[in-house]
Amino acid sequence: MTRPTTSRMAAVWMAAAALTLAACLGGDVETKSEKDVNTEVQQHADGVAAVAHQALQNPSLLSRGCTGRAGEISKSVFTVQGVYNLPAPTSETHLELISRVRADWTSKGYEITDDRTVDTDRGVLAAKTPDGYKLDIETGEPSGFAVFVDSPCFERP
Repeated sequence: MTRPTTSRMAAVWMAAAALTLAACLGGDVETKSEKDVNTEVQQHADGVAAVAHQALQNPSLLSRGCTGRAGEISKSVFTVQGVYNLPAPTSETHLELISRVRADWTSKGYEITDDRTVDTDRGVLAAKTPDGYKLDIETGEPSGFAVFVDSPCFERP
């Protein structure tokens, strides 16, 4: 068995350090512009609105720093959260509308991560898309819904 030389050990250490640095700088996430991520967040929210046959209200898109898988934080890595209101259904109960959203998300291959009835005609439904977006619809006050869409982490170009 050959003993590794100092230069070979240094090369291994440098490669490990470079991988760690790449992770901290977003090397473990896809590169995408904030504008493109905002568009994708909006498309997911519009999908919920289409199933509900209602228009989204009070849209808010917020970009913020993102913590990587190893706990690293970098100014170049970000996530976007979209927050919306959706009026109460006009011809069905809240839980019936949530059921239609569940059927839509399931048909698209989304993983349902939370599905609860929290009170009479009040519920929470959350899912994760195959590309890492997290979606959430829940009955709000006084009678409509809150819709949340969170993007996965991306690195700015």
